[in-house]
Amino acid sequence: MLKAGGAAALVMSGLTTGARADASRPLVYAFAAWSDALAITYVGAKLIEDNVGYKVQPLQAEPGVIYASLKTGKADLYSNSYMQGMGPLKGDYHGGQADYVKKVAGSIKVVGVSEGPMTQGLAVPDYVDIESIAELNDHADKFPSGIIGIDAGSGLMQAADATVKAYGLKLNLVPGSEAAMEAAFQRAYSKNEPIVVTTWEPLPMWSKFRMRYLEDPKKTMMSEPYYCFHVTSKDFESNFPKAQAFLTRFHIPNDEEAKIMGWIDGGMKPEDAASKWIGEVKGKGIIEPWLA
Repeated sequence: MLKAGGAAALVMSGLTTGARADASRPLVYAFAAWSDALAITYVGAKLIEDNVGYKVQPLQAEPGVIYASLKTGKADLYSNSYMQGMGPLKGDYHGGQADYVKKVAGSIKVVGVSEGPMTQGLAVPDYVDIESIAELNDHADKFPSGIIGIDAGSGLMQAADATVKAYGLKLNLVPGSEAAMEAAFQRAYSKNEPIVVTTWEPLPMWSKFRMRYLEDPKKTMMSEPYYCFHVTSKDFESNFPKAQAFLTRFHIPNDEEAKIMGWIDGGMKPEDAASKWIGEVKGKGIIEPWLA
C-alpha cells in the first residue's frame, strides 16, 4: 500500500476521468484527518489490496477538495461522506456534508454505508451542572473559551453553527481539529473545569471521560442518526468493478471501529492499526461477508 500524501498530492495527482478500467493504476482513496476516516480508509485499503486485487493510494485532503477531486476523477473513493439518515442511498441529501454532495451529485455515486448509525451534539463533562443547550447563555461566564469545535466546514461544525444561531448563543464557536478539541477537553477535565465541545459517537474520548451530550430541544445538532457513506467517482464501477461490489457490503460496526480509532489516537500508525484489527477479527464473521 502506498503511503498517504497531502492535499496537494491529491489535487495534482494527474488522474483524470476515464482512466483505464483495469488495475494498472492505483485506486485513489481520499480521506480527511479524522480518526474514524483513518480507521475506515486504512481498513478498506488493506482489504482491497489484499483481497480484491487493486493497488490503493490513500491521500488526505479537506472535504471540499475531496468532493471536487471525485467530480473530476482525480480521486476515486471517499468513505466518510457524513449525512443524516439513509436518504443519500436514494439521492436525498441532508445534514453533515450534504451541501458538498449536492454540488457534485451529477458526477459522483453513493454506493453503500460505511459507518453508523452515529450521534453528534454539544457535550460537556458530567460534572458540569447544566443539562441543555438552552441553558448555555445563563452560564456563559463558565465557558470563556467558547464552544470548542473541530474542522471548519465539517458537517458537525455546520450543525454547531446552526445551533449557535437557533439558540442565540453568546458563546463563540471556535474551529480547530478533532485532536485539538480532544486535547482541550482533556486539559479542562484534568482540572475539573467547565468546557463544551462539538463531538460525535463513536469517538474514543467517550470511553476515556465521563461526559454527556447537552439536551437539544430544537434538534439543530441532530434530528435523526447520522451515517457515513462510500462515495465514488462516476466511472468507479467501470474502472474498479470488484471494488464496487466490496463497497456495497463494507460497513464497520461502531464498537469495532472505536477499537481501531483508539489505537490510532494512542499513536499507532493507521496502516498498522488496520492490519492489527483485520488480524484479530479474521474468521469471526465480520470481514468475511464483505469479501464474499
